[in-house]
Amino acid sequence: MQTLLKTTQAYSLLQTEGKERRFGHAYLLLFNDPKNIRLALKTFAKLFFDCAETENEGGMYASNDKKRIAELIDNDSFSDCLFFPSQDKKLTVEDAERIQEECTLNPVEGNRKVFLLADFAEANVQTQNKLLKMLEEPPEGVIFLLGATTVFPVLPTVLSRTKKLEIQPFEIAEVTECLTRIYGDKYDRETLALCAAASGGSVGEAQNAVEGGYYTTLIENALSLALSTPSRLPAIVKEIGETKHQKELLSLLRILFRDAMLLKTQPSLPRYKLLLPAEKQTTQDIAEKYTLPALFYAQERISEAEKQVKFNAVFPQCIEICIAKILEKNAQTLRG
Repeated sequence: MQTLLKTTQAYSLLQTEGKERRFGHAYLLLFNDPKNIRLALKTFAKLFFDCAETENEGGMYASNDKKRIAELIDNDSFSDCLFFPSQDKKLTVEDAERIQEECTLNPVEGNRKVFLLADFAEANVQTQNKLLKMLEEPPEGVIFLLGATTVFPVLPTVLSRTKKLEIQPFEIAEVTECLTRIYGDKYDRETLALCAAASGGSVGEAQNAVEGGYYTTLIENALSLALSTPSRLPAIVKEIGETKHQKELLSLLRILFRDAMLLKTQPSLPRYKLLLPAEKQTTQDIAEKYTLPALFYAQERISEAEKQVKFNAVFPQCIEICIAKILEKNAQTLRG
């Protein structure tokens, strides 16, 4: 995962600031991956201490001391890099008070002290306000790196005092390669690719799909929706509409319609060109069911559904309207 994080523009920007010796005093790392946000913060934090292994040196550390510091950061044990809150806890006012106290203490090993705060989006208003003064005017040598999975709950006053570093969703191929590094030969590549496709560009979501084993159900649900009829649609939605994996289901639907569009325009397309190669036959069924205008339209409707879900729309209603409109568009274009 760290290898993938180091390819991001956000990492490159912070790395450049380090090389030019112009670090700011507060950053907000926006990374929509709750499972890996703490790992991302640690990976970025190493840049502040010049202890990130360099690719041009074959992954080697500049010195044993740099390696020691990097390992301590990984283990939440480096005295000058403090992590809040504790694992699986939310940032609290008490944490903010302790951070205030720690800010008054000098670094132990060098001239810099870094505070990592995750997930800041879950901190309540009182906690965020408690940290405002420190974010605006931290003591000399103190740097804050806040991590957030979404920017919306973060106070505007906090946003104005931090420099945003945003990690964009990864490509399916990048997530697949990362999963391969994580799991090795434990799972076949097609399973990992399917989980990557369902992840919406999030390695953590893909890991949850792999470890939870729910990817088979997801693809079955997506296929049922894509191949439904107006009369069967309400029953299908009633059966699967309360899924906990709403974003992943929409991602798979998008990919199924996208692959069907490719097969529609290129009937002899090689299997490996599809995002879901294991589903070529059922994707072909979707291509035969829908007209090309309807398949294009499906991408628009799914994008709209994703926006609505992001803002807490009622998912069963949202997905039913989405598929119903796609079916309606298909019927209209079939009639000519």
